[in-house]
Amino acid sequence: MMTTLIRVIAACACALPWAVQAANWLEVFGNEAPDAPRVRPFIILQPTYTHIDAEPVAGLMGPLAAYNGQYIFSNQVQPNFEDTSQFQFMRARFGARGRLTDKINYYALVDAGRNALTTERDVMLASLSLTFNHLPGARVRAGLFKVPTDEEAVMAGPNLSPYIYFSNVTQNLLIEQPLRFAGSSSNPTLASGAATSGCSCFHDWGVQVYDWFTHGRWEGSYAAMVSNGGEIDHLADQDGHMDLTLRLQASYIFGGAGPLRQDVSVFAWRLAGERHFGTADHRRIREGIGFKYLKGRYRLAGSYLRGNGMIIAGLNPPFSGNPYAVGVDETADGWYLEGGWRFHPKWEVDLRYDVLHLMTSHPANTRVPEATTLALQHFARKDTRISLNYEWRGGEVPYPEAIAEGVPRTNALAIPANLGDRISVQLTWIY
Repeated sequence: MMTTLIRVIAACACALPWAVQAANWLEVFGNEAPDAPRVRPFIILQPTYTHIDAEPVAGLMGPLAAYNGQYIFSNQVQPNFEDTSQFQFMRARFGARGRLTDKINYYALVDAGRNALTTERDVMLASLSLTFNHLPGARVRAGLFKVPTDEEAVMAGPNLSPYIYFSNVTQNLLIEQPLRFAGSSSNPTLASGAATSGCSCFHDWGVQVYDWFTHGRWEGSYAAMVSNGGEIDHLADQDGHMDLTLRLQASYIFGGAGPLRQDVSVFAWRLAGERHFGTADHRRIREGIGFKYLKGRYRLAGSYLRGNGMIIAGLNPPFSGNPYAVGVDETADGWYLEGGWRFHPKWEVDLRYDVLHLMTSHPANTRVPEATTLALQHFARKDTRISLNYEWRGGEVPYPEAIAEGVPRTNALAIPANLGDRISVQLTWIY
């Protein structure tokens, strides 16, 4: 493994974007400076190597004994879950943004990488929007773009994050996988679901009203978005229900502007909608609060998220090719805390801890995945960054007594105990 990693790093070295920054992402994504060009093309490439230090599962009993000697899907590289080690172009994004007029901006982006967005299509439209700046206090953005939720989701693309993979709580509650009903489950509190498209990956088609207001060094911003809440490769709403997302943020600005801004901020958001699954419509509620601080060489940020209604627990049984386990009236919550230190102009070290309490309405279903991620970033050039992440991953079955003794409990405890640590290295190049 180490030989392969050295080769990948060496190949990347001859080729940074900016470090993760504090910013008003509503402004960064949706608006252009008055002197911005009509067309500003850009490219984001992220070749990535991932290795998961895991062994095939053993000790499963009963019907699951047939899976002994295989890897659980969490120990295989996403999004295809085929191997424990893989090199892939995680993202290959091509886009353009600019001003159509002094009052109208546009943003367009396609993704041809290998990630959850492109599991069903080799190339996906990731963003296509127009922003109308005609009404004082109420800018209007329409089209396909990011829903205004948590900071980890709305920041200006994963190209700015020091972490190659999202936190467990963001991955589960906000990266929505559209599903259709695929039958009942052996667990009467869960149903089975099959994927109908790639994930929404924080994006949706809709209309957003937003703006920001400054007073000295203080800034307040808001966003209200009505969106489809469905598969993003379909322009029209598919189930007759719309999502409503609200976000508020208050910031004290130390200096800078745009994605280079330094500030301290607090924010709160809520997404409410419904999903048609089987023969009924089910709630999908997501909400959270958080903060971020960036000044000089130091950064600290954290969020608490929770969800109720439709919750997806991963593949069941947890091996590639199986259906998803779906709770239609479930709850989940979790949080992350992360920070960074730019100890040298070209080097930064980052640390994140995250935990997710999944399927908490039924103790027998509850699982608690957690991870501690250590990241090292090297800013080789203005347009090139190399990131190295090591994740200590673990999982817990907090209520084993709620699971029937014997085969069910043995199998339930064996799966999280088999979760392996993950190491990944990524080159980010931006044009």
